[in-house]
Amino acid sequence: MIHCSGKLLVIHGSRDPRTHQGLLDLAQQVRMGLGLQQSYGNSVETATLELGEYTLSEQIQQFGDRLLRQNITHLQIIPLFLLPGMHVMEDIPAQVQEAQSIIGEELHIEICPYLGSYPQLQNGLIEEIEIGDREVWIIIAHGSRRPGGNKPVETLAHQLGMLDAYWLVMPSLDWRIDQLMDLGYRRIGVLPYFLFPGYITDAISKTLAAKQAAYPQLDYTLLPTLNHNPHLAQMVLDLTVFSKASTLI
Repeated sequence: MIHCSGKLLVIHGSRDPRTHQGLLDLAQQVRMGLGLQQSYGNSVETATLELGEYTLSEQIQQFGDRLLRQNITHLQIIPLFLLPGMHVMEDIPAQVQEAQSIIGEELHIEICPYLGSYPQLQNGLIEEIEIGDREVWIIIAHGSRRPGGNKPVETLAHQLGMLDAYWLVMPSLDWRIDQLMDLGYRRIGVLPYFLFPGYITDAISKTLAAKQAAYPQLDYTLLPTLNHNPHLAQMVLDLTVFSKASTLI
């Protein structure tokens, strides 16, 4: 089956090569999930909002030109972001609008819902934390200083029966571990709410190792980042189906 829309997977961007490779791997999994024929395999591509050689608008224009040469006139932008921050709500729509104004109406550009809004993401995380005999779980995200910016993580933690923690703001992972140890917990699980590994997830691992040195009785489990979830590519594809509720440019 040939799918007549191009799909552009968009991340923030990183200087960590693991992030770039993880994105390329995910794009290939999406292609496989679509069952694209070889001649249409390049209708799924990747882009970065920041830290790239070109702006997102320029990347969209370049990809759009390639799609039009394949007689594909519909492009879906898939924001691989976990939280509805400024990048999702303002930066990406602005870049898409700029690209659309330059490309013209020959190509229809659509912004799909961001990854963190996926309705079944919670079920995928539940599968992760059901492995192992942990007494308590902590979900740790980057965190935001914006008022209400961490509410989605707080809500997700509550739904999953977990405690929330953040790298940027309180409550920190360090503080949560101290709190739980004081309450008598020993078998603690940590789920990093990050799509790909990077310097923050490396720092999380070091924090846990330091805590275990301070508390020899601590028995912790650190799960991998979300790109290791076997259902992630299907989640990304589902976002393109749910896009009727998305912003249309």
